[in-house]
Amino acid sequence: MKASELMTSPAITVKSETAIREVAAIMRKNQISGVPVVDAADKLLGIVTEINLIMRNAPIIGPNYISVLSGLIPIELGQYRRYRDQLRQVLATTAGELMFRDVKTVSPHTELETLMELMEDPEVTSLPVVDGGKVVGIVTRTDLVRLIEQLEMTSEEPPQTSAED
Repeated sequence: MKASELMTSPAITVKSETAIREVAAIMRKNQISGVPVVDAADKLLGIVTEINLIMRNAPIIGPNYISVLSGLIPIELGQYRRYRDQLRQVLATTAGELMFRDVKTVSPHTELETLMELMEDPEVTSLPVVDGGKVVGIVTRTDLVRLIEQLEMTSEEPPQTSAED
């Protein structure tokens, strides 16, 4: 089975200038965990997920610094990077400012096995299906669970009934 047979098409998308409150409303109304961000030509720019929205509203945890001369140096670079990312999320007002830019994508011809391998990553909840640079659909974990349910139902043997003499 290929992505084109499993994907939801057309994918619900937003533009980079879409306000965050509108993105949240679209996601809630359509019961989706992420929405691709596209330009005017439907080229993928990034994706806004539930994680982006949660991070935007979570408390900011500042890094620990040491004071050297008149400057502050972060003790752990990882802490500083997380802090910088949190600030970016909190200050965002549009989908383009909030989105993850590094998005895993698939083509319509991507095999089911590859889709499942990609979805094993806890951070990947949806995979935009891109053809010629344009978003043509999306495959979500829900799509895979639906397929697994169908496969489980067809693999079960019908219950045996006993014939009473």
